[in-house]
Amino acid sequence: MPSRPLNQLSDLFFAIGDAIHAAGLGVDVANYDDFAGLTGDAQVLIELERTAPGIKQNDGRYVHNVTVTLHAVVARWRKFSALEATNLATALERLADCNRWGFSGRQCNLPEGLHSGPSMFQRGADGYDAWSATWQQGLAIGDVEPEIILNTAPQVGYSWQVASIGDLDDPANYQTLEV
Repeated sequence: MPSRPLNQLSDLFFAIGDAIHAAGLGVDVANYDDFAGLTGDAQVLIELERTAPGIKQNDGRYVHNVTVTLHAVVARWRKFSALEATNLATALERLADCNRWGFSGRQCNLPEGLHSGPSMFQRGADGYDAWSATWQQGLAIGDVEPEIILNTAPQVGYSWQVASIGDLDDPANYQTLEV
């Protein structure tokens, strides 16, 4: 299956949102920056917090180490809203584990430093509880040269064994092994 293109940082935002919807968690997905402090039921707020430079790719592409936080916000009218927020955050943590969000491994590293805990939105004044899942992920944005596959046939070479201990530079001390 071909991977998604990763041409800008916001591509990560939309890929994570698509994965949350596909996981069937039954929550709305929204942008952290657009959160007005109200929630009707349960939702996940995607926050791309910051980036830091990573190790450049061999092809010279800059790597952004992005800190991602998913805020699991649950309306307090639900009977166990704090526990539901905890459960949702840990489900998001498991979703993020080993997830490249459909991007190529040459453009998106696996998540690192994955953890969850109480969100800064915990005990919201407008009637919600929240926990969050956070991690760092390296992104090498931009076009990637396609991998060139020269030959898919198995290559058979020769293995050599020292016939006797002696002069290692003398080819007579070596014999071909059967493959």
